[in-house]
Amino acid sequence: MPFAQLTNVNLHYYEYGTGPQRVVLIHGFEASARIWQLVQEDLAPEQYHTIAIDNRGAGESSTPDESSDYGVGIFASDALELVDQLGWSDFTLVGHSLGGATACIMALQRPELVKGLMLLDPVDPDGRTETPEEIDVFFDAWATQRRVRLAADADADDDASDRGESDFIRLLNADMAAAPDARLRGSLHSMCQLGLGSACATLPMPILVACGDADDTIPIAAMLATWAKFPKGTGLHVWHGAGHSPNMEMPGRFARVLSRFINKTIPRHQGR
Repeated sequence: MPFAQLTNVNLHYYEYGTGPQRVVLIHGFEASARIWQLVQEDLAPEQYHTIAIDNRGAGESSTPDESSDYGVGIFASDALELVDQLGWSDFTLVGHSLGGATACIMALQRPELVKGLMLLDPVDPDGRTETPEEIDVFFDAWATQRRVRLAADADADDDASDRGESDFIRLLNADMAAAPDARLRGSLHSMCQLGLGSACATLPMPILVACGDADDTIPIAAMLATWAKFPKGTGLHVWHGAGHSPNMEMPGRFARVLSRFINKTIPRHQGR
């Protein structure tokens, strides 16, 4: 498992394949880079070279103590420092949920690096209207419920094999359970305070928004409103019956859509 020592943190990432098509994968709010594992394995290794990055505070990456050390802008800066360290450019950038905002910031700050942008169930680039105080009240209640849920899940761990739970799901759940409150609080504050909508409307690269119509986290009506904030011609792909994480629920189908975007849509757009 490769690590990169950055200016402020040690960042872990999963690397797969050696192909000419480079893909950078960014995870969301509570998850880790492990959520991309099955997608990476479904992309032909001789055609694709992918990295899935553990944001600081996720998976095997460094975990700073303060909530101010986390947020989509900070995650974007870390990821850009990593790709610079690797010498990567001309890559397709993929962000899931909160990672969609991270990917948008990366594309806005360094558009010359990104040949295509795919956003999977992305958060609204304009954020929300709650005050910082209201966000803290919401987060404290949510975090209390989360601790209760995690305790119940821990009590059920011994039954995981009886339920047929895969190692992938078990390890991903463990990564999510280990997410520190500081990371989640800082991420939530940054997500609510985005204000990127007008800037995202100017992004120059081909963009594809993809989602499931059974998403309870970001309902389809909200996702369509988000899609409308991106430039005219931005693609839209909707999976019927899929929830908030098609990269985990249906990795093969997701990988096929991503492959088509990389091999068909991006070259067609660049050929204009």
